[in-house]
Amino acid sequence: MTQVLQAAADRINIRSFALQFGIVFLLILTLPLDRYYYRQISAIHLGNIHFQDLFQFANYIPFLGHAGRWGLQSFAGWGWALGLALVLSLIWSYYDKKFLGNEAYWYYGLRVVLRYRLAAALLSYGFILIFAVQAPYPALSDLHTKYGFFLPWRIYYDSLAVSSAGYVPTLGLIEVLGGIFLLFRRTSLIGAGIAAFLLINIVLANFAYELGDHVISVYLLLIALVLIAYDAPRLYQLLFKEKTTQPDKFDPVFSGKWPKTRLILKGGFVIFFFIYASLLLKSSYRGKWPFPDTPGLQGAEGFYDVRHFSSNGIDRPYSLTDSLRWEDVVFEKWNTLSVNVNRQVPVNYTRPAVTYQATALLRTYEGLGNGDRLFYTYEIHGNHLSLVNKNDPADTYELDITRPSAGQILLEGSDHSGNRLQIQLNKINKKYLLYLGRRHPVKVY
Repeated sequence: MTQVLQAAADRINIRSFALQFGIVFLLILTLPLDRYYYRQISAIHLGNIHFQDLFQFANYIPFLGHAGRWGLQSFAGWGWALGLALVLSLIWSYYDKKFLGNEAYWYYGLRVVLRYRLAAALLSYGFILIFAVQAPYPALSDLHTKYGFFLPWRIYYDSLAVSSAGYVPTLGLIEVLGGIFLLFRRTSLIGAGIAAFLLINIVLANFAYELGDHVISVYLLLIALVLIAYDAPRLYQLLFKEKTTQPDKFDPVFSGKWPKTRLILKGGFVIFFFIYASLLLKSSYRGKWPFPDTPGLQGAEGFYDVRHFSSNGIDRPYSLTDSLRWEDVVFEKWNTLSVNVNRQVPVNYTRPAVTYQATALLRTYEGLGNGDRLFYTYEIHGNHLSLVNKNDPADTYELDITRPSAGQILLEGSDHSGNRLQIQLNKINKKYLLYLGRRHPVKVY
């Protein structure tokens, strides 16, 4: 056995093997090898396509990365990828005796694949930042949620969303610019450098705030560093040693149908993202994604104190211990209302994803990561409201609505347990410092 291994080692060039191993490993992470990805793609309806569908198509999570795990264990699939890459590269190195003569072309081909993969990620994520889709402006319910009842990722998203001076669109614009630079070989180093600086911060934010994109962010940073590594020796020679440096002299020669194929592929890539940006622009003007599109009760948006609450004819006054009584209610612009109650609220730990949800009940963004309020979607039938808890569909209300004045709402009906309820809501015209501004004198009272 020892002699066989020694003979194999003699036939394998260590430098070539290292390059082959890196090529195989990165391709395993990059090429869609997961059936979960294809299930997502097969669910796309071409006749009714949305920007979320194209986002999912362009952003494959590397090799088993979709598993619902957190921390380093979510990279378990990468261990399998390393093992598979080791076996395949050993076989490749053992049998391919022409690799040493063609390694420059293999390395070039790998960089092309990685450039376009990284460009796809930067463009898709950059556009959703420009159009404020990934971190939308906080809902009114967020302003009435105690800070400590937010999950870390929600604090990060809301803080990002309320930033001023065009901070978020600028980040998106830089990502798009980096993605465009990566499309061309001569500017790919600039694009990779932009990507690396952005992704270092994104990786740290993912681990610090548990954003849920740690696997793909680490993978994209790895790609950026691999692309930079190709020019790193020349950069070191020029910038640190301050010596004359030879430019990259490798110039691939394409013959036959390759020039036209390259043009078609690059054109298809550009057209894909043109359509993606167009759909995103259309959605940002016509809809409120990730919030529901359905308008809420007309003129009801705002914060309401629950002045009166009775159950089965028994008045339930203000209390810090009554788990049934509503404390306050927020009506959003869309058909969602949130309720503050004196009991533990089940937390929806699902992290936000850029996937299409057709109905208001499925669009749960406003309630994600919020442990302080109950979120209900409602349907209006004349003077009747049907409420359904977005995190617990069994929690429902059937309520008749009366509006004696512009600032008062009376609700009467029953909950899912059959309790007869009478509720009086009085609107409180609050002033929010967030809306009044940060750079001018503010008078709240």
